Amino acid sequence: MATSKTFLILIFVILATTSSTFATLGEMVTVLSIDGGGIKGIIPATILEFLEGQLQDVDKNTDARLADYFDVIGGTSTGGLLAAMITTPNETNRPFAAAKDIAPFYFEHGPKIFQSSGQNSGPIYDGKYLMHVLQEKFGETRLHQALTEVAISTFDIKTNKPVIFTKSQLAKSPELDAKMYDISYSTAAAPVYFPPHYFVTNTSNGDKYEFNLVDGGVAAGNPSLLSISVATKLAEEDPAFASIKSLNYKQMLLLSLGTGTTSEFDKSHTAEEAAKWGILQWMLPLQEMTSAASSYMNDYYLSTVFQALDSQNNYLRVQENALTGTTTKMDDASVANMEFLVQVGEGVLKKSVSKDDPETYEEALKRFAKLLSDRKKLRANKASY
Repeated sequence: MATSKTFLILIFVILATTSSTFATLGEMVTVLSIDGGGIKGIIPATILEFLEGQLQDVDKNTDARLADYFDVIGGTSTGGLLAAMITTPNETNRPFAAAKDIAPFYFEHGPKIFQSSGQNSGPIYDGKYLMHVLQEKFGETRLHQALTEVAISTFDIKTNKPVIFTKSQLAKSPELDAKMYDISYSTAAAPVYFPPHYFVTNTSNGDKYEFNLVDGGVAAGNPSLLSISVATKLAEEDPAFASIKSLNYKQMLLLSLGTGTTSEFDKSHTAEEAAKWGILQWMLPLQEMTSAASSYMNDYYLSTVFQALDSQNNYLRVQENALTGTTTKMDDASVANMEFLVQVGEGVLKKSVSKDDPETYEEALKRFAKLLSDRKKLRANKASY
């Protein structure tokens, strides 16, 4: 009899522990954020291919896709294009692209996207081929059809305000329900490189709503904070997340992917040199500086907050800070450079997360894959009750 009671108590403890774990993991909001960086998008594409492969291995499912595991996928510029590629549905309502298809997309289309317009004035590239490819790939698919919540940033040069394309805001702002190719081109339309994008949608009253958009990097080169903000609103407004309205970072799993910064940048410009610059000389370096500053400051803020909440394992920033040569360029789509960028991505996986942490990015991503898998299974089990 005592043995039976002990057994029952043990079962009760196991169930209670499982329930607690279930609640903790099941209520986590999972967020993926991808920086801008032009052709350097090949670096996060390589990281995502590794992560998706790990998810497939953990769940023994070759059809597993990133959109199945992340509640919010945010991106800016080339990161916004990646976000669209892995969340836009195909004819079978699965993601348009597997992670392993992204780098080949750059190899196939990059050289034509970054082909000089040959004009003496205007942007370096006319954007026509980029728009053609996006229309061909995404068709008439609109934002509301995305397979998970997205946060794709752009900037409206007429209203002088950021425009963030998110599904969760469509009820209040139906004009945001644009075609995915319009959103994808807009977030990638970096000033100087590509022309701004004009298009029209409809408001709730049926009136025309105009957009005049450029690259989301103007608003957020590193969209991590933006993605978290969208996740917070999602938790407050979506009934599926009603149990975590008082969202904090302890209840969030954030993976932030950079497109690399250069170790040579501080050697290429000095105060003495820049003191002689005018507007034209400052234009491109200032854009690079602003992008790098956004990347560093967002990471600094997030890592500080996650550590303060004793949740540092819930945040992973994957970034290469030692790009050199052609890999520093946003628009070098030569085959040789793109191959270098793949090597950079593969090399990052082998590096330690930090000087104080011997865990490699590869090991950290495997850990994240397990957490993502567990949380997905637990939420599915919870939904079945």
